[in-house]
Amino acid sequence: MLTAENPMGNSIESHPKRERLKPRRAPYWVRILPKRFLGYRKSTIGGGTWIAKYEQHGSTPRREKVLGHESEIDSFEEADLRARAWFGELDAKSPDSHQATVADACQAYVDAMYRQARFKTGDDAARMFARYVKATEFGQTQLSELSAPITQAWFDNLMTSAPADPERRRAARATANRKLASVRAALNHAYRALSWVSSDRGWTPVRPHGSLVKRDNPVKQRDAAFLAKPERQRLLACLKPDLADFCRALLLSGARPGEIAKLRVGDYNAATGELHVPFDTKVGGRTIIVSSQMRELVERCACARSVSAPLFARADGRVWTNDAWKRPFKRAVRKAELDPRVVPYCLRHTAITEFILAGIDSAIVAAWAGTSVRMIEQTYGHFRSETISRLVDRVSLL
Repeated sequence: MLTAENPMGNSIESHPKRERLKPRRAPYWVRILPKRFLGYRKSTIGGGTWIAKYEQHGSTPRREKVLGHESEIDSFEEADLRARAWFGELDAKSPDSHQATVADACQAYVDAMYRQARFKTGDDAARMFARYVKATEFGQTQLSELSAPITQAWFDNLMTSAPADPERRRAARATANRKLASVRAALNHAYRALSWVSSDRGWTPVRPHGSLVKRDNPVKQRDAAFLAKPERQRLLACLKPDLADFCRALLLSGARPGEIAKLRVGDYNAATGELHVPFDTKVGGRTIIVSSQMRELVERCACARSVSAPLFARADGRVWTNDAWKRPFKRAVRKAELDPRVVPYCLRHTAITEFILAGIDSAIVAAWAGTSVRMIEQTYGHFRSETISRLVDRVSLL
């Protein structure tokens, strides 16, 4: 990657390429996140040292940290993982949680999106925050002083210049809702992940504008989200091998796409058949017992790979992101002649539906899927009723 301190774009991502680098005092830097760099200082006596560099916004000075010698950290992937962990520690410590503002929470959220390789989400949020939050009185409000009326006033202000035309006003309300969703996500991150504020009362009561568009029939939406077995098989057959394995993992685990993307080889315990699903924005990490089919898939994908490598990686070894799977998945949906509304999340819905139809207890399904029993009952209650009826019919009472 070309940077001011690595003008020739010398790669440090593989051992053979690092071997060809000329020894020098200045590290060879690679940007792994905005204002976050991983460097490699080539030694004159062989090998080299991994270094992380942190350049934060505002007045925070640049910081560097020696991660370790190449003899201790033998792969770029492991060095990248350690650098990101350090960046996360620094982001959590700055600014002081007692003085953190809404704008600080928004910046921390953008940084978190970049660390998770959710670049489009981070870019979109950064642009919105810069225009509608950071320079406003709302943005400068300290989280400790934030209240629902303050957040509501900011949200209402987004509609002060809305057009009178009904269609254009509906579009403006939808845009305002998206801005509120981004701000809520940032504040929830500050509350849940960073502990910068003691409660979410300052924004949770603020609700988005009501129904803006005519929705499809709920039954039709549910039908589109569930894929029958022949449809699943057609879809998998139309996907390239790397994305097909990613989608098989969704079907066999019922996990969220983002959770599967975050899995590392080291998250799987071959001795016990347990898979640790890492922290997600909605729930904490959890450990699940995998099925025999999932075990076979995991062990095939993990074979001969380092513990820090992505468990379900793209063909080039990189982590799956929404931007990476979106287009090839859509092409496969068209080729398989499926409903165009089908997205990867539908595979999670399909898996949970099959678990419920198989008679697995809602509490077990909820724990497996990383959600609540209440949500399972609300979303899949109609399937639960069918399953109970079928099971009761098996019992001979008279």
